[in-house]
Amino acid sequence: MAVYTFEVGEDQEWIFPADESDYERFYALDGSVIADWRPPTMRIDREAKTYSDLPWLGEHLIFLKKPAAEILRPVLLQYGQLLPVHGEEVWLFNATTVIDALDHERSQIVTFDDGGILAIERHVFHHDRIGNAEMFKLPMRASAIYVTGPFVERVRRAGLRGVSFRAL
Repeated sequence: MAVYTFEVGEDQEWIFPADESDYERFYALDGSVIADWRPPTMRIDREAKTYSDLPWLGEHLIFLKKPAAEILRPVLLQYGQLLPVHGEEVWLFNATTVIDALDHERSQIVTFDDGGILAIERHVFHHDRIGNAEMFKLPMRASAIYVTGPFVERVRRAGLRGVSFRAL
């Protein structure tokens, strides 16, 4: 089973919060359902040369423009929430499917002094734990959003533009 993360493409559109304190809100998304969402104001950097249906802010977040949100909504809602933002016609995907699928013994992991994960340099997964899931996060702060082959194929078949994946 192939597992991927989102990857920034060359000259891809980026999206930024108007208020820098919102970065902490985004890093704190831990897989929990958000019932009291306060939409942040976001701005797309339109100086990019490559249009993107999923403007980039990091591998731990997915922002979707209207075409992508409409096309992917059925699968996204199986694995999380689509949350509105202000300032742009864009939605934030809050992944609420958390799977402890990382094989800590076989992966190459950089840890903090307290044992928490700082970075994963090489991913090895327990594929039996992932099962048929197309999207998930790991149980760690600022986890990347991981997707499997069926999700990547869904995006490609839909013809979404400016979306890149990195196989792990």
